[in-house]
Amino acid sequence: MLPTHWKIAGPLAAGLSLVLFAEAAEPIKLNVKPGLWEIASEGQINGAPPISDDMLARLTPEQREKFQAAMQASMANAAKPTLSKHCMTPEKIQRGLDVGQADNGSCQKKLRSNSASEMEFTEDCSNDKGTTSISEHFAVNGAEQLTGTVHVVRTAGGKTMTVNSTIHGKWLGASCGDIKDFEMEK
Repeated sequence: MLPTHWKIAGPLAAGLSLVLFAEAAEPIKLNVKPGLWEIASEGQINGAPPISDDMLARLTPEQREKFQAAMQASMANAAKPTLSKHCMTPEKIQRGLDVGQADNGSCQKKLRSNSASEMEFTEDCSNDKGTTSISEHFAVNGAEQLTGTVHVVRTAGGKTMTVNSTIHGKWLGASCGDIKDFEMEK
């Protein structure tokens, strides 16, 4: 079973990384084989980084220029395909999948569909720094192939950024070898 949720790394979304959900309301039924999985993903980022104008105003011109260059590079990198390997244990599969949001009690999670061949859920989080809405859909084909989409909308500081990702996974084998959790391809 392939990791289901993506975590936006850094202030923008330089990288999307798969993180497992630890508290599914009901057992996840998605039929995937335990073992080593290869996950290919690519995404697209639109909108402005959710950083307030006040925060940007505190930066020196040089810092702002570096920040803006880093954000543009991050957005360009998000569109490039990434490849990772994930060790999916039976315990991880039973816990289900989720975007790596740190749930501080401000998130509402809903499992929309949960069958052997398909899983869909949403998560809405809100705090004093802004809001995040995540929608994920995954389908499996024969327990050894997975496809999915992830849609994230982050609003903060009067700005909204969206991240849309597609995921394709395939089971490589029952043994994870040296990979304990996940490893990004170099």
